Amino acid sequence: MYRVPCSMLRAVCLSIACCPLSILFFSCGNEEGEQQAVSSNDSTPADIRAINEKINSDRNNPNLYVERSKAYLAHKDFEAAISDMKIALSIDSSKASYYIFLSDLYFTQNKTRDTRDMLRRAMQLDTGNAEAMMKYSQLFYLLRKYDTAIFFINRSLHFDRANATANFQKGMILKEAGDTAKSILGFQSAVELNPDYFDAYMQLGILFSIKKNPLAVEYFNTALKIEPKSIEALYGMGKFLQDAGQYDNALKSYENLLAISPENPDAVFNMGAVYYEQKKFKEAIKMFERTLQRDVNFHRGYYGRGRCYEALGEKQKAMDDYRHCLAIKPDFDLAAIQLDIALRKK
Repeated sequence: MYRVPCSMLRAVCLSIACCPLSILFFSCGNEEGEQQAVSSNDSTPADIRAINEKINSDRNNPNLYVERSKAYLAHKDFEAAISDMKIALSIDSSKASYYIFLSDLYFTQNKTRDTRDMLRRAMQLDTGNAEAMMKYSQLFYLLRKYDTAIFFINRSLHFDRANATANFQKGMILKEAGDTAKSILGFQSAVELNPDYFDAYMQLGILFSIKKNPLAVEYFNTALKIEPKSIEALYGMGKFLQDAGQYDNALKSYENLLAISPENPDAVFNMGAVYYEQKKFKEAIKMFERTLQRDVNFHRGYYGRGRCYEALGEKQKAMDDYRHCLAIKPDFDLAAIQLDIALRKK
């Protein structure tokens, strides 16, 4: 499964048919002929020099070009890696695995049309190739074409039902498509198949948090057993406990997070919010000021401190903070409402 940051869900312009039954397959020509000898120099990495020597002894062996392509990939020389896979396919265009690996290389370069075409070719050569179907599904998931994505992930699971990654991917597609209940089943299948699947436990924790279901704590705890220093798991745990009114336990979770990431603004702010709910306004002010020491434009820090000042009867300081908050973020309605209330009481 392709791993990409959530922030990289780009809108990619492709003329891809959405109907999964109308796939067009494109073939690659098999270029016959002797491959040229390769040379190395002092700047050539040692592992690639070694493969070059093997290639010079067996120039028409496609597996050697695949091996060198993977070596180039390890050195982050993507163009050279792609070039070698093209050579491998010119020698032997019958192997689906070659097309799948080339699709991976194209994907790293954001060449999504080429990625699509290579996966289509792999599926044409091997109609039961679960890996190609899974990656094809992932491509359409990133394009937010969820009907096509779910069709191909279901096809992939038909051939490889015990694949934890594919079950996780199905959960992600269904989650984005708005089917929370079925997405939970996908994530649960993933952790049944792979009890150490951190990302699946995190998704279950998040979804059960939204449902305000205490099972969220169990899932976050399991995630933390796998990755004890996970900031996202500690934050998810703290936020669920905070929203559930379990303030002392929430503070412990945030404290554990801050031991790993001392100036995490969300954790510091939320600790301030918890202290506010506990009516420990002076402790809350310290937390909000801590966020402002890190970032003077952290508008929520001014809002939080303003609420504390207002609770302590220091209305002028509260109004100053609300104004400062609105100067940074004019559309922050909570600050505007509190400022209006304070002005009416003045």
